Amino acid sequence: MNTTSVEITAGMGGFLVLFGLMIAIWLLGRDLTRRLRRMRLREEERVAALRQERPEEAQERDPLA
Repeated sequence: MNTTSVEITAGMGGFLVLFGLMIAIWLLGRDLTRRLRRMRLREEERVAALRQERPEEAQERDPLA
């Protein structure tokens, strides 16, 4: 009977790969959040400018009003 046991683990290499993936996903999430905030701000500014230029037409075309 063979009584040798072999432990198979990911070890330090697996930990470092997962840690690197976690950092990359976190950075991508931060960048996405920043871009979405900037896009929302630009859209709000565009809608406000449109309302100032043509208040009566902007009310008819703007679905958010």
